Amino acid sequence: MTVDAILKTKGRNVYSIRPEHHVEDAVSLMSAKKVGVAIVCDAKGGIVGVISERDIVAGMAQFGKGIIDMPVRNIMTSPVLTCQPTDTAKRALEIMSERNIRHLPVVEGGELVGMLSIRDAVSYRLKQTQMEMGVLRDFAASR
Repeated sequence: MTVDAILKTKGRNVYSIRPEHHVEDAVSLMSAKKVGVAIVCDAKGGIVGVISERDIVAGMAQFGKGIIDMPVRNIMTSPVLTCQPTDTAKRALEIMSERNIRHLPVVEGGELVGMLSIRDAVSYRLKQTQMEMGVLRDFAASR
């Protein structure tokens, strides 16, 4: 099972913001789109960071209320770990678990093509495991 298979099921929507935009803009974007992360891209569309709910909370703890008017670049996570559509869901889960992150941008040929969340990967693996168990039960019952 590949990351691409998960993206085909869940979709490839990714939301981005520029590093000079204010944290308030990121909060508004993430709230409106109901997502926990936005990709921070430069003027040419290159990934320079990610900003997550976790980054915003840590920024609030460090800078207080003034964070809302700060540029995203001040609190974004960088460099960004990514995966490819051809990677296995298992490998993507390993990366997320090892690095304690919940989102992994999917990049192909240098271009952002999707976003994988730990929820997406776990849900897909659970469905796959349930199907495998069903096949094994059917096989055992036919014996």
